[in-house]
Formats: sequence, C-alpha cells, structure tokens
Amino acid sequence: MATVKKILIVDDDGDDREMFGEALAEVAPDSICYSAPNARKALSELENRNIDIPDLIFLDINMPQMNGWQTLCQLKEAEPHKNIPVIMYSTSTYPEDVEKAGRLGALCFFSKPSEFKLLKKSISLVIAHLNANSLQALADASPLFLKAGKRKDGTGSEAML
Repeated sequence: MATVKKILIVDDDGDDREMFGEALAEVAPDSICYSAPNARKALSELENRNIDIPDLIFLDINMPQMNGWQTLCQLKEAEPHKNIPVIMYSTSTYPEDVEKAGRLGALCFFSKPSEFKLLKKSISLVIAHLNANSLQALADASPLFLKAGKRKDGTGSEAML
C-alpha cells in the first residue's frame, strides 16, 4: 500500500486551488493537500513548520508580491525544502518559461488544464509516479508535462516538448 502523500499547491487563484484540491481528493483520497494563496504564505508555513514537509509542490508562476520564479529560487536555496520536487504550474506555455523552470531547479512544467477530467488524469499520473519514486521518469516521458531544460546542477532533460 502506498504511503500518504502530501502535496502543496501554491496559487493565487482560489478557483484553481479548489479545483486542484478536488481533483487530488478524487484520484488520491488518502493524500493530503496543503494550499497556499501566495508564495509568502507558503514559505512561511514551510519555514515555521506549520505544515509537514510536502512530497511535492505545484507552484504557479504569475502571482502578486512574489512570483513563482522568486519562490522557486528561495525553495531551492534552503534546507529543509531544497530537495522537494517542484512542478511549475501555470497557464503559460512559452518555451522560455519551460526552459527557465529547469534552469531554476523545477522538475518539470505543467500547463494548467482547462478541463477537470484532464487535471484528474495529470494528477493521477503524478501520484502514481510519486508512489513509485519515479517522478523524474514522469517528467522525461509524459506528454502531459513539458520537460524543463538543464537544471543548475546539470541534471535534467535538455529536450522540450
């Protein structure tokens, strides 16, 4: 049996957070979904240990005050969260954003689906790979995720879909 997975969604759009949480609850009812309405709140919750360290973070790019890029950099610079896999989660599909995500240390880039059914399918794939400890394989193989370029540490796929 798979262990309970903890997912943090950081997004300033309340509807997107709610839809994400509902999709996660349907495909992985034993999972825990932490939700933060902005980057500062997410970082504060992590640093103050108000939430358990998540197994995975979905991070929106376009947020007020502190955007997803700034947040990703902060996450990747400090313990204990620098090793948490981060999936950039955005409406953007610009190749430059996909490449930047990889350079800054994101696992991959996930374009927000407009359909609930596709969101559930995507989250289901993520959870299955998270349970199998094969998130990198998901990022390298799935057509639902845009592959990020080389990370700062030199790892990661160079190809982009």
